[in-house]
Amino acid sequence: METNELETYLFSNIKKLPTGCQYCIKGEKLVLFITGLCGENCFYCPVSENRKEKDVIYANEKRISSIEEAIEEAKICSSKGVGITGGAPLKNINRTCEYLKALKNEFGNNNNNNNNNNNNFHAHLYTTPKYIDENKLKALKDSGLDEIRIHFTNLNNKEITNKDIDILKLCMKYICDVGVELPAIPNSELKIINLAEKLNNIGVKFLNLNELEYSETNYEKLIKLGFKEKNEYSSAIVGSEETAQNAINHFKNNKNNKLIIHYCPSALKDGIQMKNRLINRAKNIAKDYEMITEEGLLLKGIIVFRNNEEINDVLDILKDNDLPFEIKNNNLYLNPYSLDELLDELKNINYDIKFSAYISECYPTNDGLEVERTPLFIKKRSLRDIRKK
Repeated sequence: METNELETYLFSNIKKLPTGCQYCIKGEKLVLFITGLCGENCFYCPVSENRKEKDVIYANEKRISSIEEAIEEAKICSSKGVGITGGAPLKNINRTCEYLKALKNEFGNNNNNNNNNNNNFHAHLYTTPKYIDENKLKALKDSGLDEIRIHFTNLNNKEITNKDIDILKLCMKYICDVGVELPAIPNSELKIINLAEKLNNIGVKFLNLNELEYSETNYEKLIKLGFKEKNEYSSAIVGSEETAQNAINHFKNNKNNKLIIHYCPSALKDGIQMKNRLINRAKNIAKDYEMITEEGLLLKGIIVFRNNEEINDVLDILKDNDLPFEIKNNNLYLNPYSLDELLDELKNINYDIKFSAYISECYPTNDGLEVERTPLFIKKRSLRDIRKK
């Protein structure tokens, strides 16, 4: 299924998904990476080197060190909820609850767990059973957690145990929505089906199956274990999607199954979730002269000049036509279409262009990473100019 078709399908069925997933798909969740410390050492862990087993905090792509920064990022992105992840968030339960409570207090607490309340700021959290205990669950409940997602790291080697079931029941005692989320390891259908049946029997709300993906940190381990890349244009692993779908199909016509089983393909994360979050952020930070692309990137024109004399004529034109612009560090930023039209006009009148011009496409993130720069006009520099430097 193409990304556009997938997005259409998801939005038409969005009310059938776990609440946290609904916000994520719309790009309305702040991704709060609360710590990289974990200790589980899962072979498929995709966490990057600059985060893995490091006690760092990120709000979306921005590294932060305070609650105020997390709140600011949530505002910039028009976030309606937070997904707390890691690492293992419960390994630093005090920090997790501190940030969670502050976000809930800032954007509207939801003590009655009414998901139809427009003032609700939804919070979900990922954890493994290793760090769960009753005191931590009480603290999470008191801090306003709406949804907890358990990742059983041992399912790759054995079936779900009675101890695992007890942990889920304990979570259900304190947290409104309890679910399980794990990667769909190729050829593990029977284990997933057995797990889903037990989850359904005890009243767990959902099971999320993520398409297994490779990253720079897990690639070598996956290849050594015999996993293969699905194709050249994604990070998905062969067989993961088929395994997830086979497990889901097993329950399609089972009227006694109340468990929500959702498959999250690789394309959903970057092509839909992140794209929609970038669009939301771009709408709030875009300058008057910047355009927002369908992917949520910012498009702008750039004129690079060496001194004010080179740019005065251009400034006069922009001011006469009441066009927005900004000058920073010998760069003039303007609307990309305005730049294109300006260059055409200058060339038509044989104007001696003394500057270079580009179209720049950047992420609307804190670092403003430039994705592509397309030259429209490059003014060649003389050896004399270079020597003057």
